[in-house]
Amino acid sequence: MKIKVAMLGITGLILSGCFFANDEIKLDDIGNFKITVHEAKDYRQVHLTGLLGNSAMGISDIKTTSHNDELNITLFQKLAGSKYSGKLDKEIALDRDIKKITYGSKHEIIWQE
Repeated sequence: MKIKVAMLGITGLILSGCFFANDEIKLDDIGNFKITVHEAKDYRQVHLTGLLGNSAMGISDIKTTSHNDELNITLFQKLAGSKYSGKLDKEIALDRDIKKITYGSKHEIIWQE
């Protein structure tokens, strides 16, 4: 009996970890996705807009990494609740040496000079 209870507890922990983990949002899951690069004399800025397709989820985090002339952007989702929204409206400063912007772990090109 104790083994069954322990197994149920472990299974519950594993499932809750999967349920509440930050999951990468696929680019196809963002409706009306749009990327705009604003150029000014002293800086450039990227503006991302769209709406997450799953209404139960919200955008919880954004991760940016740059390597050589590429900026990679990845968005993550969690259960929306009152803390996270599915509306995408993010601005990111862009270095002058960036020539290409990719998305997610697949590095899909979303903008290129």
